[in-house]
Amino acid sequence: MKKLFKKLFQKVIKKAVSKSVSDVVSNPEVEPEVVPGDDAKKNLWKLILQTLISILTAILTALGTTSCMGLH
Repeated sequence: MKKLFKKLFQKVIKKAVSKSVSDVVSNPEVEPEVVPGDDAKKNLWKLILQTLISILTAILTALGTTSCMGLH
C-alpha cells in the first residue's frame, strides 16, 4: 500500500511540475512563482488528506452499493 501511495504521489507531483514548466515555456512573460516552505508543506498535507478522503469515499460508496445489491 505504501508503494502505491508513493507512486501516486510521484505521478501527481510530476504532472504538476510538467504543467507549470510547460506554462512558463509556452508563455515566457509569466513569472514563475516560488511557494514558501510553510505553504508547500501545508499544500502537501492538504493534497494528501483530500486524496485519502476521496479514496475512502470511493471505497465506502462501492461497499454500500454492493451491500444494497446483495439484498435484492
